[in-house]
Parts: sequence; C-alpha cells; structure tokens
Amino acid sequence: MLTNAQAVEAVSALFETYRPEYKGHCACEEARGLATGGHKWIFEVWGQDLSIVTDAAFPYSRPEAFIANYDATRNLPHVEGTGHLCLTKVEFSTDPTQAARQVLAEALELLKAHQTGTEDADLEEDFTNYWSQRADVDSPKLSLLYEDEVSRGSCLLVGDEVFAFTSKQVMMRWWENRTGTAPKHTNVVHFIELKKFPLPSEFPTNPASLLNLLKTHAVDAGEAMLKAISQVPNMIVLVLAASASSGRRQFAGVRLIKTHPPQKKGSRRKTRLKLRPGDTVELSDLLTHYTIQRLRTSQLDSAASRAVISLTDLADKRVIVVGCGAVGSGVARLLAKGGVGHLDLIDHEILGWENVRRHELGGRSVRHWKAEALASGIRQDLPEIAKVRAFSQNIQDLAMSSKDFLVGADLIVATTGSLHADNYIDELAQQRTPPVPVVFGWMEAWGVAGHALLLSGNAARFMDGFKDGKPRRPASRNGRQPPKECGNSTTPFGAVEVAIVQAMIAELCFDGLLEPGFEDTWRTWWTSDRNLARAEGQWTEEFAATKLTALVSGVMERQWP
Repeated sequence: MLTNAQAVEAVSALFETYRPEYKGHCACEEARGLATGGHKWIFEVWGQDLSIVTDAAFPYSRPEAFIANYDATRNLPHVEGTGHLCLTKVEFSTDPTQAARQVLAEALELLKAHQTGTEDADLEEDFTNYWSQRADVDSPKLSLLYEDEVSRGSCLLVGDEVFAFTSKQVMMRWWENRTGTAPKHTNVVHFIELKKFPLPSEFPTNPASLLNLLKTHAVDAGEAMLKAISQVPNMIVLVLAASASSGRRQFAGVRLIKTHPPQKKGSRRKTRLKLRPGDTVELSDLLTHYTIQRLRTSQLDSAASRAVISLTDLADKRVIVVGCGAVGSGVARLLAKGGVGHLDLIDHEILGWENVRRHELGGRSVRHWKAEALASGIRQDLPEIAKVRAFSQNIQDLAMSSKDFLVGADLIVATTGSLHADNYIDELAQQRTPPVPVVFGWMEAWGVAGHALLLSGNAARFMDGFKDGKPRRPASRNGRQPPKECGNSTTPFGAVEVAIVQAMIAELCFDGLLEPGFEDTWRTWWTSDRNLARAEGQWTEEFAATKLTALVSGVMERQWP
C-alpha cells in the first residue's frame, strides 16, 4: 500500500519539473501551528498564487486546487469565497502523480477561462450556489418550494431553517405531510423578480445596499421591500428570483430582522420601534433599525433535477395500489419517488414481525395497518407529494362502499398475492369506459422468478393465464412445501429478490403512465441457476427453452397468456 509520504514525495518530484512556475512545497498547518497531515504545492500563474492541496488520506483522496488570498470582489466563476476552485469530480487516476497532474491541468484551464471570460455565464446559471456560498455563517437556511410565479407567499421559521412556499395551501400540504400537524406562527414571504443577476461583489451587506440593489436589478425597483418595511414588522423574508439564459430558475433568500433602539439607562422595559397612525419616519432612519442576513438557499424539490423522468409528467397522475405487502409496498414507494403525485394505498392487513425482513416497513410499524403506516412514511419522506390516501380494507369492500372510487384513476397496481382479489380487480377495471389499465405483479415460490403484467383492458384478461387456479406458463417448479400458516398462504422469498421485482413492476407502471395506449406487456424476471439450485427448484421446459442461457439472470417479455 502506498503511504502518504511516498505519494507526497512522488508529487514533489513531478512538480519540480514545472519550474519556474512551481515555487515550492510545504506541509499544511492548522491555526495553532500543528500539522494536519496535508500538503500544499504552490505555483505562480498569471500573477496569482495557485495551490494544489492534498489531505492526510492522500493518495486515497483527490487533490484540490485553491487561489491563495482570493479577492472575492473579482467575481470569478467556479471559485468559492475561500478561493477553492470547483473542478470536475471525475477521478481519472488513483496514481498520485497522475491525479495531481490532472487537477493542475483542470485548474490551469479554469484560470485561462477567467482570462477569456468563457465561463462567466456560470455566475447566472448557478446564481443560487454563489449566493449560498456567501451566506452569513450564523443565518438560518432557506428551504423553498416554488411552484408558481407570485409576489407573496407563506413561510415559517423552525429552529435554524426558514421554510418558504408560494402559497399557504402549498405550505399546509407540505408541512402536514412532513410532520402530521398544521404549521404554527407563519409569516409572509415576498418574492421579488429580478430583471438581471447581481454579481457576487454586489451582494448586499446591509438593508440600504439591498434596497439600492433592488432599485437597479428588480422589476419592481424595490417597491415590495419598501411596502414591507413600512409596516415595521419584526422580520421580513425576501426571495429574489430570476431566470438564467437556460431557463433555469435561480433563487436567493434574504432576511431582515428589526433591532431594538437604544433604551434609557436603568430602564427595565424594552423600547420598541413602532409607528402609530399618522407617524412618519425617514426611510434612511427606518433602515438603520434592521439588520440583514443572506440565507443559504436551496429548493425542497431540488431532487427533481436528478430524475431521468420529468416529474411534471407524473405529478397529476393517480395510481391505486392494491396490496401493500412485500411487493406492493416497494412498488408504491418507487412510484412516489418517481414522481406520481396521487397515490391510493389499499391493504386490509396489519404488519407482523414475520414481514419485516422483506417489507418496506420495519419493526417500528409492527402492529400497525400496512396501508396507513406506508402512507404516513411516504408523506414524511416525500412531503411535496400531492396526496397519499390509505384504506385499511380489502378492495371488494372499498369498491362496494365507494362506487366512484375508480373515477380519475390512471392506473391500478395489483400486488395482492390473491388470485381471487386480482380477478376481481381485473373485472372492476373493465367496468370503466375506457377500462382502467392494470399492472399485476407477483413472485413465484422461493423467489426464483417474478412477474409484471400490464393489461389495458382492451384485449387479454388476467384469468387467461391461469387454469384451475394455477399459472398456465410458470417459470419454475418446486416440490418443496411453503411454511404452514393456519388460514393463510405465503410465498417464501427474500429482500434481494423482491427488490428486483419491485423495480420491474414499477418500470412497467411508468411505461403505462407515460405512454397512453401502451400495449399489453408481460415481463418475467428470473434468478441465477445458482439461486435456483439453492431453492431446490427447476425451470419449466418451456421457460428453460425461452430464457437466454448467456445471461446469469434477466428480464424477458412474452405474450400473455
């Protein structure tokens, strides 16, 4: 194993060949003069000092690059206030000299871009990040859910975080999903549209500079701030918003806090700045009674930027999941994470200890209704979801008590593990005009295969694939008897197998939701022959002849039934 000392020696030898730009090497020290285990190599490039820095874990960590004594008023893109250069995170080599050379090359390329201005657009494209890097250290964070262009919304301060929303309705939904209770002590948040982005050197440091900035950069020339501060509130929250050239929305949070005027010596009563009807005060005087905080700003739905599927395409979709057991609970979570905005969860069972090793719900939910516990968990984990409803009853009773239950449903997911229930769901979906598409999902015994079946209701029927209660074309057969459970049936399989099948079923659901008119599709996943042998099972002759022998395991499509 290469040691830190050996790696440092190798990098130092490499950089010696870069003289005269290379100026030397030193060990890094903390404020008290103690060694940190890090090292620094200094270069002079284009009149500034560039440092390549490693930590004590090097060569098993990536070097970083810094501009020494960085002047933040220079407004350089991809440079943090500390002078840290934001380079790509691609790790090209674990060889210490190659890694150091690559970081140096990237840093020099960025410094050259600073000379030519080719990266200046990033100051707009990533405005929120530049603002957050320069946020006041002791200020709260601003977490924002921005759904519509509005001038006023609602916010609340909880601990060291301000939550801001474009409407009170959105705030109530999000907060109740997250906490299960209604928010208290809410305030107004003002959204101010900018016509151009300020540079980092123009970021405000006090109320007066904020107002001056808004006069030149805001569409309303600072009118919203003037109206807000004229009411002399204890706190004002502003969210600056603008669109970059790419169309991406960027945001910056600001909080103004009213300070108390000086009080007379010996007085026990706190003096307050308060205007009575008819009182006037100079704006310049009023501004002196407020302090400003630049808030580290992020969006509550920022995870959408990392999704492959556009979440807006699924936000209005309503999916009914019937059966929230080991298979259905995972499918429901995947649909919610994938962007489905409306979920109805139906299951009449209570979670037991026998479920926890393969169920999405763990020991904390034992003795609770599966549907209700799952719905609560999804709402808390994904509070931006529009609606998740739980029904702790079977589908037959629910359909009889609520005749219009299927109205507005885009898809039904049937993961009941019951042939009778699945047949009923198939018949129920047929009663709508047009029929509601159904995705059926189930596992074969011992977890060696799983199935996802999408039926549009216009051709094949679910029971076409069964005879005398048994599948016509199973993938496997096994003479082992499942565990005996009085009055109940169970299919033995583990968490790994069910996770694969959950993903297959969810993917077929997204196919049906995103592509109206998607044809009837039957997909089968099979495990490896090694796992099949462990389960003491065999492939059926038909399936063995159909599956690709070159694959260890996989998914195939077949014609149903």
